[in-house]
Amino acid sequence: MQLKFGYSISWSSLQEIISKSLEAEKFGFNSLWYSDHLIIPGSSPVLESFSVLTALAINTKYCKIGQPVVDTLRRHPATLAHATLTLNHISKGRAFLGLGAGEPMNLVPIGLDIKNPLKRLRESIQYVRGLFKATKDAPFNFAGDIFSANNVFLNVSKFNDQVPPIYVGALGSKTREIAGELADGWVPYVHSLSNYGKLLSDIQSGAKKTQRKLSDLDIVANIPILMMEKENSEKRRNVKKSLAIRLLLETNTLKDLGWNQEIPNEISQSHMIVSSSIARKLESEADKIPQEIAEQIAAIGTTSQIVEILEKYRKIGATHFLIKLLGKVTRNDLSKFKAQVIEVLKNT
Repeated sequence: MQLKFGYSISWSSLQEIISKSLEAEKFGFNSLWYSDHLIIPGSSPVLESFSVLTALAINTKYCKIGQPVVDTLRRHPATLAHATLTLNHISKGRAFLGLGAGEPMNLVPIGLDIKNPLKRLRESIQYVRGLFKATKDAPFNFAGDIFSANNVFLNVSKFNDQVPPIYVGALGSKTREIAGELADGWVPYVHSLSNYGKLLSDIQSGAKKTQRKLSDLDIVANIPILMMEKENSEKRRNVKKSLAIRLLLETNTLKDLGWNQEIPNEISQSHMIVSSSIARKLESEADKIPQEIAEQIAAIGTTSQIVEILEKYRKIGATHFLIKLLGKVTRNDLSKFKAQVIEVLKNT
């Protein structure tokens, strides 16, 4: 599978999102990813994802566009399938969909409980894929424990007879197995070189259940990156808190990296309900995590050092790098990243 680079879009104004996405497309990125959230810690504007992606579909030309993960509690899988096919129509075949089991921060405040998350995720993948392929002459029928469909089809024109790929954003081992079993790709949230292979083994176990090979899937590595021409301890310190917060949201990786201190359940991604007190606690706990642990989930250094780290991920099995560029990023930085990272890795 050809190596790809995705650009992780930060929460910001629509004007800035479009501007950064156009630059990312110009400087060699293959895909644009905007997270689907209702609520997040912090004060950044959080725009509805399909609306943002529609704007990107209109303004960009080449990049694939989609979300790392969408839950199927706030949106029924039929609605997700319809929205994704419509996005695919507007973008002329460039849409993808990321599905996941859901997070309390997006659900509990609006009265939704996560029940039977694994069964719901499994049925959702089957449902969305079924509707992607359904036609008037061959409508979709489904009788699951959670969802059902009776002679449904979506009259949205397809491009090149291909349907949007489905990724699964998976944190737990059972969810990763479902990704390997049913999805077209896997999107992890937080990982390091030391545990990426372990996480990937769950994908492989799931793939074997449906007699697929790992090479049949697009395997994403989700990597924050800080480019530095020379050692700059201040730059490193400035990004440490954001990396530590990512780690606190995915406590399994934090534990894999040797952090044995007790982590309050209420600040983990699987339990968090956003409030001002939780945001303060998250920052307080992030301050406790050492720099050397926080940096293990990122690629920090010169472009040659970054290439070395990404190459190690590729050897483990990554086929698609979802890049979160840290710090203040200029056009010169993007140009350098294209020439000294993207083109180097794609040509080796």
